Amino acid sequence: MAIQPDQQDHTSIYRLATPRLSTRDQPGLRNLDILQFRNFEQTRLVFGPGLNLITGENASGKTSLLEAIYYLGRVRSFRTSGADEPVRYGQPGFRLVGQVATQTGQVVTVGIERGDGRYTVHMGGQNVRRLSDLAGNFPVQIFSSDTVSILNGGPRQRRHMLDWALFHVEQRYRDTWQRYTRSLRQRNAALRAHASRNEVGAWESDLLEAALEIDRCRRAYLEELSPYLDKEIDRLLPDSQLSLVYQQGWPEAGGLADALSAGFEKDRAYGYTRYGPHRADFRLQLDGHPVSAHCSRGQQKAILLGIMLAQVSYQQAISGTAGAFLLDDLTSELDEAHRGRVLTALRELNAQVFVTAIQGESIDLSVWDPGRLFHVEHGVIHEVV
Repeated sequence: MAIQPDQQDHTSIYRLATPRLSTRDQPGLRNLDILQFRNFEQTRLVFGPGLNLITGENASGKTSLLEAIYYLGRVRSFRTSGADEPVRYGQPGFRLVGQVATQTGQVVTVGIERGDGRYTVHMGGQNVRRLSDLAGNFPVQIFSSDTVSILNGGPRQRRHMLDWALFHVEQRYRDTWQRYTRSLRQRNAALRAHASRNEVGAWESDLLEAALEIDRCRRAYLEELSPYLDKEIDRLLPDSQLSLVYQQGWPEAGGLADALSAGFEKDRAYGYTRYGPHRADFRLQLDGHPVSAHCSRGQQKAILLGIMLAQVSYQQAISGTAGAFLLDDLTSELDEAHRGRVLTALRELNAQVFVTAIQGESIDLSVWDPGRLFHVEHGVIHEVV
């Protein structure tokens, strides 16, 4: 993968982890209690550390189960922006409680409740105020029919993907990101109040320091991700070259301080800060052509999966855990050749995998040791022994 424009070499800000754990001791989600979530009234599930295959007819609740698992790592849905939509019809709220085995050998209980128009999040018996703090305990990736929009949707989705990846591998990044967003809110509030240049500038010292650290971390991460992404793209799209063009969020000519100073009057007129890492983006090109405009949907799926697999692989090299990988409706989203390559890659990583399909026989699971099989029917889940 080529990262453009070229930047100076960065000293690695990450530390390689110890060798991966055995499958038996592998970190991941051990069990999950679901109450009044989507079409599930109440259920308790125990998962395996490797493959967990979930079968059932369309609209039976397979995707809802993946959504519940995703909530434990992100406190949000991958299906909807409506916070109350997952609440079971006629109920005041939902509750999810899972036990997560961490890389250190601890088992941490994560609980999420939605009710009275707000979330309550607990981790290890303590209230969680910053959702990014969950990232280190239960990294989770989702691939479904909707996730391809990351590539051709707005830049916010791509920034979100990049930032959550960094939350998993760089502890300092969470604090820096929080510091930047706090300073950004303060500067924007001053702009909306039509404060003077000096008054607005009072918020810029901390903002600039945090902004440049965010930019440095992002560049270093993308640079170190590069060989992992090359490997996955070569696996999924042989003989193709993927390049990534990172856009920092302010003009390449000059620094961020100059951009804020030169753009002050327009910022104050608009009431928000137009330059900074909160405006960053990255564009992808396959064999020199923009992915969003020139690649088929099948190629876009393969590219997105390549990015996700590379992130999981790199994450494991840094932290020792691959986390959980959720694959929704695998047979309809990927052809047989790509399904096999993706499952092989995840097996090599010892990742915990949750796969949904209408029929289990439609997926070649020969690369896996016996996993756990669940069947969903009308919101009722049972394990198939």
